[in-house]
Amino acid sequence: MGIFEQELATRLTAKRLRKLLLLEKERRGIDHSKLVFVGMANIAHYWWCAIQSVLKSVEMESGFFGAYLMDRLLYSHQLGHITALPRKTEKWLDIGSQITFEEIETLLRERAEKANKLLKRAKGENRIDTQAVSLDTIDDAGNVITLLNPMLSSEEKEHFAAEARAKGSHAVSWDSTSLPPKLRGKIHQMSKAEMYPTIRWNFVWHDYVVVGVPDGITDSFVYEFKSTASKFLCNYYIKPVALAQADLYGYFFRRRRKRVQIYVMEEDNTQAWDEPVSEERALKTLNDFERIDKGELAKPPKAWKCKSCEFTSSCPIHA
Repeated sequence: MGIFEQELATRLTAKRLRKLLLLEKERRGIDHSKLVFVGMANIAHYWWCAIQSVLKSVEMESGFFGAYLMDRLLYSHQLGHITALPRKTEKWLDIGSQITFEEIETLLRERAEKANKLLKRAKGENRIDTQAVSLDTIDDAGNVITLLNPMLSSEEKEHFAAEARAKGSHAVSWDSTSLPPKLRGKIHQMSKAEMYPTIRWNFVWHDYVVVGVPDGITDSFVYEFKSTASKFLCNYYIKPVALAQADLYGYFFRRRRKRVQIYVMEEDNTQAWDEPVSEERALKTLNDFERIDKGELAKPPKAWKCKSCEFTSSCPIHA
């Protein structure tokens, strides 16, 4: 991390971020209570549960605003538009408006060149080093987890599990089905997904600022990777979300094609779709999300989805 990034991380506290978010909404002439900064992944989640996609977006708005602000500041510095952060943080909101999409493409190409060695591994090798005996990561609750190579012998697993306990960690095989869904998805992303360069950026759509970072961006397509437990979930519930998310990426990042992969655990198989980006579906997803956000009654999801939803207490459908 460079000096500029260190200063930004130090000065951009949670309290200051909330203050700047409200100030930015005022600058845009939008009421403080209105949702403005949203993520493409959350919008695509409309195809899983419409109301959950909105509730999750509201909960995560400060984070997406932080991503929007940091990207504008960091990229402005990388592109030579600024040399230092203004003393007054209110002035930060003025920075970044001059960044063009062509400059974002330039930054993406630079990332691709720096990651050239990693990109060569995308032809078939996994990103997880299969020779590694363990990897430390963080689970959904913020606890340290030690992931053990499933190829270890029972004695070796017990040895490294004891080492993990000694340092306050919990050891589990990295192919275990007992891993929390988000962590399991992270592992599958590391071990199964193809590798492409990417970049996060934001786009204005109606009153929203839509933030997105595809799993990959090439000159011709956007890439999206997901994983799920069963073929049934893949075909009927995960696939619509993944395709819609890729369409949003393609629409905003101006790519004509999308490549979507879904790893199905029960089959140990990855399904793939290479298709043209559907601008029609991207716009339908955006418009439908906006209608729910503006107060239109959402269609209830399948009842079983509500059992693991973290928004049941605030969900008007569940109530």
